[in-house]
Amino acid sequence: MSLENYLSDSRRLDNDRVKHCLNLGTKGEDLFRELTKAIKTDVAEDKQHIDFDWDGKKVDVKGPKPMHKQGFILLEFLNVWGGHGWCAKESKAQYIAFQFPKAFYVFEKDALRMRAIQLCEEYSEDAVLRKNRVKPYDGLGKWLGRWNSKDVFTYLRIEDIKDLIYDTIEIYE
Repeated sequence: MSLENYLSDSRRLDNDRVKHCLNLGTKGEDLFRELTKAIKTDVAEDKQHIDFDWDGKKVDVKGPKPMHKQGFILLEFLNVWGGHGWCAKESKAQYIAFQFPKAFYVFEKDALRMRAIQLCEEYSEDAVLRKNRVKPYDGLGKWLGRWNSKDVFTYLRIEDIKDLIYDTIEIYE
């Protein structure tokens, strides 16, 4: 199932919202490429959570989200189908670049994953709170998943991971 079909069919988003979500991701990737001169990967690597090759580094880019303006990020460990998410140990991405209003913050994926494991309660399937639209500040330190989905994610505060920033790419307007 494609992401577009998932958003429209499974998540029941209308066509305008689907286009909006996909457009945000694409614009974030385009801006990252423009600022870094990174090389876009092929479809096979994209399916392994690698959007770009950036000076030999395999990077997954996360476009702007409202939570970023509030100082939060989301880390996905299992995707909506129950497969490995982009922050999972099995993900082939080495780095994750989050687009914030004034910069991309680039993190080593494994360092982020380990910090989340340290900050969250011990993981078990029973520990996953299955509820839609959990606010980031309500999801701190918790394993979350959407109702009727197989995903597992958590939220972290940027202030709790600033020491892990590998690189900052300023966005000039």
